[in-house]
Amino acid sequence: MNINKDIEAIEGIPILFIRPLSALVCSDLHLGYEGVAAERGIMLPKINFRKIREQIKLAQDHAHASSIIINGDIKNEFSKVHTEEFNEFNDLVRYLKEDLGIKNITLIKGNHDNFIDRLERPLGVRVERQQVLMDNFLFFHGEEPPDLNEENVLIMGHLHPCVSIYSSLGIKEKLRCFLVGKTRKNKELIILPAMSYYSEGLEVNSVSKSKLSTVLDSIAEINCLRALCICEEETLDFGTIQDLKLLNNKIL
Repeated sequence: MNINKDIEAIEGIPILFIRPLSALVCSDLHLGYEGVAAERGIMLPKINFRKIREQIKLAQDHAHASSIIINGDIKNEFSKVHTEEFNEFNDLVRYLKEDLGIKNITLIKGNHDNFIDRLERPLGVRVERQQVLMDNFLFFHGEEPPDLNEENVLIMGHLHPCVSIYSSLGIKEKLRCFLVGKTRKNKELIILPAMSYYSEGLEVNSVSKSKLSTVLDSIAEINCLRALCICEEETLDFGTIQDLKLLNNKIL
């Protein structure tokens, strides 16, 4: 699905392709999730890293990009680099470069990414704190307000957006989604869904405003954003968040 002439939401995958940058863009991988959970007594099947690799490969088979931009929360633990996080991160970088032919890897530090910059030189990646400007695209993770100048497109992570849809019987289904629209200053805005398999996401059409990102609220009206929902092998436009709220209210 083309969001505009420069940006494509790759069908059925939580990844963008930005043509002028020849770059794949994704966010919130939370590598090492199962290892961190195991330390806390929660045993989960090791699915997250495998799913991430599979989705990036599908995206690269389609786009043949030369670069990838990971827009924050590459790892999962806050206070340290867990062994499993390091191993998966190292394996991912090797996979991107050697197997998929991606030459340039840019990591934008999110709130989970303490200490990730010490891996910049050993792994040959570029690490940026919170945001980076490439051409007229401003990538920022989202827990801090971006520095806005003349950028035309803002691309944010952190929120893990999804929408809740109810059937006529009241059965709820959650769908991850891109949020797309305009900021209050009429700049293009795209909010990325989480790549992490275990991220259920924030139901942006049903949660109270107080639970939404204050950064998002400061730059855009969420009810006016459109939800591009990730379904089985396709990405579909479900309309605005306001439309989805009204729809759920009628069913419930």
